Amino acid sequence: MKYSLNIHIFTTWICLFFFYIFPSIFCYDVKNETNNSKNEIFSKYIGKGYDILFGYPLPNNELIEDPGFREVIFDTRNTINVIQNVACKKDEYLKVIKGINDVMDLAMENINIDDLDANIRPFSASMPYSNYFIDLEIKKKKYAVVQNTCLHSYATLNLGESTKTMNKDFLLDTEKLPVLSKKKENKCSKILYLYDSSNEHCLNTIKPWIEFFQKYGTHLLISAHFGGKSFNSLEITMEKSEEINIYKYKYYIGNVTYLNIFKAPLVLQDILKMKISRKHDLIKKKIQNTKEMNLDIRGGNFFDEKWNELTYEIWKNSIYSNYVPVYLDLVSLSSFIRKNKKESYNIALLYYSNLYGTDKENLYLSQNITDVFSEGKQITGSGKGSLILSCPIGYIKSTGFIFSYDTSEKLKNLKNEEPRLKIHPCHNKGEYDISCSYTTKNDNIISFGWMYCVKHNFIKFETIYKESVSSKENSLDIKCSEGNTLAFGFKMKLKKKENLEKIKVKPCNVGDSKCSIDKTKNNSDYLLWGFCVPLSFRTITSLQVTYISEKNVTTDVSGSCSDIYINKYDNIFLGFTFSFDKDLEKVKASSCSPNSKFCISKINNKNEKYYVGMFLLCRYDGNQKRKFKYQ
Repeated sequence: MKYSLNIHIFTTWICLFFFYIFPSIFCYDVKNETNNSKNEIFSKYIGKGYDILFGYPLPNNELIEDPGFREVIFDTRNTINVIQNVACKKDEYLKVIKGINDVMDLAMENINIDDLDANIRPFSASMPYSNYFIDLEIKKKKYAVVQNTCLHSYATLNLGESTKTMNKDFLLDTEKLPVLSKKKENKCSKILYLYDSSNEHCLNTIKPWIEFFQKYGTHLLISAHFGGKSFNSLEITMEKSEEINIYKYKYYIGNVTYLNIFKAPLVLQDILKMKISRKHDLIKKKIQNTKEMNLDIRGGNFFDEKWNELTYEIWKNSIYSNYVPVYLDLVSLSSFIRKNKKESYNIALLYYSNLYGTDKENLYLSQNITDVFSEGKQITGSGKGSLILSCPIGYIKSTGFIFSYDTSEKLKNLKNEEPRLKIHPCHNKGEYDISCSYTTKNDNIISFGWMYCVKHNFIKFETIYKESVSSKENSLDIKCSEGNTLAFGFKMKLKKKENLEKIKVKPCNVGDSKCSIDKTKNNSDYLLWGFCVPLSFRTITSLQVTYISEKNVTTDVSGSCSDIYINKYDNIFLGFTFSFDKDLEKVKASSCSPNSKFCISKINNKNEKYYVGMFLLCRYDGNQKRKFKYQ
C-alpha cells in the first residue's frame, strides 16, 4: 500500500511538472493496473534485452516495431507493476534537423539510459538512421519535423521479485564470455572480422561478445511508458531551415487539427510559400508536387491513405486499443556480468559500435566497388628524370605508382644485378598526403606514373609491390593482408639486354589474395605492383584487369572492355594508358575516364612508331584478349 501511494504521489508530481512546462499536456488520475491480460502487453517488452545500436525508438512506417528488442532476460509475466498515466503532448513549433546528430538527439529523448561511452553512437546500425545519414550527411538534405506523443500507461519491472525469473541461458552465456584486452581486440581488425569472423584472431576473443550482443542486446529494458507517437517530416531548403530556426515563432502549429501537419494547406503556405487555390483538387496536386513528405506513427491505428481526412483527435483516441513502448528506461547488461568482465563489456561494445554503426567509413565499405572507384580521381604524369604526381584540391592520395626505366646503353651491357626496370609505390602516409614523387639526377631515366586520389582520409587502399633484387630469388609474389583482396595489379618482365618495347606485361587476377611470378631468371628484370581493397566491397570478384598493347603504332588508338562496347555493363571503371617512341625520347601517360565505353591513347607525331600499353578495369569476361581499334 505504501509503495502504491508513493508511486501515486510521484507520478502525480510528474504530471504537474509536465503540465507546467507543456500546457498542451493533459494528465489523468493514477491507479494500479491488475488485469493480467493487459500485463501481457507490457511483459512482451519489459525484461527483454535491447540493442542500443540496432534499436530505433522513433516512429518509422517501414518497421513493424522497434528493431532493438532481443531475447528475454527476465520473465516478467508476474513481476510487473503498471500504473495508468494518460498524457498527450503536441509540438507547437517546427523543429529542424540539419545533420545526423539532430536525429540522434531526437531519438535519445525517448531513451533513459545509464552511462554510455561518448564514442558509441546509439541507433546508428538501424535502417532509419542509415537512411537519414545518407540524406543528411551525403546528400545534404534538411527536414522540418513535428512530433505528437500520447502516453497511456507506465510499466516497470520489480527487480526484487524477478531474481528467480532470470533466463538461465543468459547466465550461462555470460559465463562463457572471454575476458578481453585491447591488444587482443586490435589483432582482430574490423575489416578482418567482416571478412572472416572465425579466423584465429577473432574466434575466441571478440566474436563471442558480438554474438552475445546479437542475441541479448546491449541493455535491459526495466521500464517503459506505453502509448503512441507520430513523426512528421518534410524536406526543406537550407534557406528555409535557417529561417525556421531564427523566426521559430512564425511557425506556430499548436492549433492545427491535422495529424499529418504538412497536409494542412495553411502550414504548406507558410513553409513553401504556396498560393492557396480555392479548388481542393489543385491544393492536392500542389501537395503531391512538393518535396519528400512523411508521416510515421508508432502506436494507435494506421488508416493508410485516409490520413488526409483524419484528425489528430482520431489518432489519439485509437491509442487506447493499440499502445506500444515509446519511452524506454534501460540499464547496461554489464550490471549482470561478473566484475572481471565489465571492462571487457565496454571494449566489446565499442568494437560492436565501430563494426556496425553507420558512419562515412562503414557506409563506404559496404558500397559497390565500382561506385567507389567512380568517386575518386586518377592522376597521371610522365617525362624524363624526376616526376611528381599531385592530387587536385579536396582529394588525398590513396594508392599509385611511378614506373622508371634507365635507357643507358652502358647499364644495358654491364654484367651486374642493377635492374633497369623499377617501380616506386605511392603509399598513403597520412590525412594530408596529396602527392607522390620520384627524384633522380639521371637524365637517362624515363618515367611515367598513375595515382588514385580520394575525398576521405579513411579510404586507404593497401599498396603492395616487389621487384627483382637478388640472383638467389627464383620467384616473386605480392600478397594482400588478411581481409583484403587485389582490385588492380600487374606483373612485368624485361630481359636486361632487350629494349623497353619488348617488355612483357600481364594483369593480376582481381579477387585473388596474391599475384606471383614463377621461375624468375637472372637475365631479366621483374616487377609486381597492385593495390588491395577490403573484401566487404560488393562485386569485387566480378571484375578483371585487361591489358592491351601494340608496337609500331602510328595513329590514335582506342581500347574497350568489349569488342562492340554496346552492353551497359561493359564500362571502364578504372584505367590508364602509356606510350613511348622507339628512341625513348617521348613518353606519355593519361588516365581513362571512369564509366566510359572506351579509352583513347593519342599519338602526337604520326611519323614515328610508338609502343602503346593500356590497363582497363572491366567486368569479368573470361580474360578474352582485346585489340586496339584505330581512330
